[in-house]
Amino acid sequence: MTDSKEKLYKEENVVFPQGKIILLDGRELECFPRKEGDCKKVDCNNLEFDTTGRYLSFGKKRNRSKDYVENLELFLEKQLFVENAFLLLQNKERILQDSRMFLAPVAIESGLAYTGTSGFRNPTVGVYLEWWNVCKDALMTDENGGRSLVYRLAGSPLSGVNRCASIREDGKEEIVNLRPFSDYWRSFIKINRRYSEAKSWYEAFTLQQVVEMLQK
Repeated sequence: MTDSKEKLYKEENVVFPQGKIILLDGRELECFPRKEGDCKKVDCNNLEFDTTGRYLSFGKKRNRSKDYVENLELFLEKQLFVENAFLLLQNKERILQDSRMFLAPVAIESGLAYTGTSGFRNPTVGVYLEWWNVCKDALMTDENGGRSLVYRLAGSPLSGVNRCASIREDGKEEIVNLRPFSDYWRSFIKINRRYSEAKSWYEAFTLQQVVEMLQK
């Protein structure tokens, strides 16, 4: 277990200095308060019982064409993240030095049977970068040296049965089974909840802005 992961599991309620966030590696990032009236309440990500039953059917392959038809803008936001996941990883150090990049929202939606999306809502670019760093095999390397990143979690917190999604460095998307599943979803939720208040108070770039800046 890395020092960052040990620290993650010891910290339940992190109090940040005013105007800053403290990352898992201990560095402090200066933040930019939203203008008066622009602050928005972001879900605090407390776990709650899911009454929709949507994630009880996690074993079924999602109909991505249906997602596309129902909400084109959201679908394109998800694809933007998936297609640029390795670009973000490649520029990790730059992003971890800029709070507006770190807090850029990601449209990917994960969830668990019984608790649904609670705990996973409103993830950010920085949340994913920290999670890929501390969670074993969230960044996977195969026997040929090919890398893949897990970007969506779906499964049962009780049985551990899961059907998650990853993106390979060559652009191929895959469905993966993660074991032990609890290591993945627990660590993601802890990191995501760590920055809940910061998402409400501080300015953030859009994912499109982050991608464009990194591509220049």
